[in-house]
Amino acid sequence: MVQAIANATGKEQEKVELYLRKAKSTGTKCWTFLNDPDDRRRVLVQYEALKEEYKNMVKEVFGNPYDLMAKDPILKMVQPDQKAEAFFLSYTYGDNRFLPTEHVTKYVKAASWLNMLNEVNRNKKILKKQLNVNLDQFWSNVCNIIKSEAIDLPASYQRLRNKMAEYQEKGYASLIDWRFGNSLAKKIDDDVLKKLLEHPNQYDDVMICYLYNNWASQNHREVIGARIVSLRRKEWEHEIIASREGWSAYNEKYVRQVKGLPGSTMHPLALVECDDYNFNYYFTDPDITGSGKDLQRYVGYVVADSSIGLVLGASYRHAKAPVFDMVRVAWLDAMYYIRGLTGSDQWYLPFEVKADHWNQKNAFPFFNSIARFVKPAVGNKHRGYIEQLFGSDHAKRAEKLAAHNELNYNGNNLTARHIGVNREVLKANAKRRPLIGEHASEQIDKFLYYMRNIPAITKTDLEAPSREVKWKQRWSELSDDQKRPITDLQFLHLFGFTHAPQGRSITITNRGIEPVINGTKYSYDLPDYVNMQHLIGSKVSVVYDPYDMSRVLITDNENIRFIAQEASLQPRALVYQYDGSRKALDMILNEKKAQVQRVAALSAARTHEIDSKAVLLAGLAPKELLADAEQAYYEEQANATDEDAIEFNIYKNIFNR
Repeated sequence: MVQAIANATGKEQEKVELYLRKAKSTGTKCWTFLNDPDDRRRVLVQYEALKEEYKNMVKEVFGNPYDLMAKDPILKMVQPDQKAEAFFLSYTYGDNRFLPTEHVTKYVKAASWLNMLNEVNRNKKILKKQLNVNLDQFWSNVCNIIKSEAIDLPASYQRLRNKMAEYQEKGYASLIDWRFGNSLAKKIDDDVLKKLLEHPNQYDDVMICYLYNNWASQNHREVIGARIVSLRRKEWEHEIIASREGWSAYNEKYVRQVKGLPGSTMHPLALVECDDYNFNYYFTDPDITGSGKDLQRYVGYVVADSSIGLVLGASYRHAKAPVFDMVRVAWLDAMYYIRGLTGSDQWYLPFEVKADHWNQKNAFPFFNSIARFVKPAVGNKHRGYIEQLFGSDHAKRAEKLAAHNELNYNGNNLTARHIGVNREVLKANAKRRPLIGEHASEQIDKFLYYMRNIPAITKTDLEAPSREVKWKQRWSELSDDQKRPITDLQFLHLFGFTHAPQGRSITITNRGIEPVINGTKYSYDLPDYVNMQHLIGSKVSVVYDPYDMSRVLITDNENIRFIAQEASLQPRALVYQYDGSRKALDMILNEKKAQVQRVAALSAARTHEIDSKAVLLAGLAPKELLADAEQAYYEEQANATDEDAIEFNIYKNIFNR
């Protein structure tokens, strides 16, 4: 029967228990039954009343019941540690690998036991209250249970005590096997090997193995092979790549990329990006002697609308690197192009600007003045859409079409998988490449024209319109809230170039403002000469638009700020008069007349405000002032009262004396 109970499972176990309940109810004399204090439905048999052969069978199947009675209270003291389970489930090692489930269960059980043992060690009174055993009996029972239950803890007293101390000091991590990241049990010194792997000289695996083994021999550690170095280099790449290859390499491979919505989800001018760009054309400089004369290149600065990948503006020069003025010219070019696209005389600004860290001292304040500008992360090559634009099929098509006859397109960079051009033909046509200067400008302008106007075709849409057409269509659908119009004064203030000859300012004269800009003399009139003549003699700066010199912004950056139009020059001889010239002259003459009349009126007002009495009594005034005072009193006499007449005669007698 004992063997049957031990082997029974499921329904068989239920049949055995049913048999025992019937035996108890019928009052069989084979066993002495007891009531279970925790569950009366269960049937207990008194061990001491069993026959000797049954006792031996129980011991054989279940073990010594007295030992079991000693273990059970201890087992009930062990409570599952949910925090330990959370720790081991989330623990990672190596290349973001997790612990196997069986090891998680094993470590959680060990942590739960150590929690109980450390608590008993802190409060030994628990043994008397709950177990009624002494320390020796407790530790003996604990070691037996650890051994019989195959708990992942030392089964000897002293080693178990050492493990308890280590666990109390280092926590859950001290239970993890060396294969899963426990550095205390590793044969390889990770710190030494990592320092060698992350060195910026980028030593190869064999050299690192040699250096590490030299250190290991001196410090009585095991030597390793180059294969181990290779495995560790790949395993720790995310930790060492920044020091070994630089932050740019780390950012490119490991920094999380923020996934943005497609640019097509934005409306025009919602986001405008700008960046430098090396045009992929070779030109010839006839003034250079040597092998490099046919390998001349241009660098540009490009402004593009990210909503559709449309190039809005650009500037370029024959050099290896851009200068900051190219940024301003590119944006100026973009503003004129936008105004042309909208079909309006209005200027429009974007809502947001993105750029890289180049020349940030000058560039960042400029971008902030245009729109909302967020500084990009250092080394971030995926800050927006413009990088994709430069490498797109559309850009490559435009570049190649612009060099269809010139054959000076030099293809993708040398490290690219596909160069994209026949290098033999490129080299064979070196002698007929366009010259720097006018010919180079024509080809680059043609490339920019193609970027805007060739069809934006794809595999699925060979009838697609150009990006310029798409932009116009989407612009026409915008509401006023989706546009940022500005005045001409704002435009000059944001995008104009300040003329400061040798750091000096310009003086306003009665001829207006006459700066000499890039060797050409310009003349600008005050817009309201009569009311602005007080500005004559003021020192100001001239802010001009190189695309349109017909007007300039005049300012001293404090109290003076206005737009001055180019002066209207009048013919000096009748034979040179033209339609409208007389009208323009009359307007100027009328303005001059109004100016004189205003000054005269102000002067007259000041004369009649003289305190004539005080002047006459003083007797020391100049002859002219005394004459004016006398005339004023004569005019007052006609309307004077009797008292006033008496007073007047007194002053007259004084004056005659």
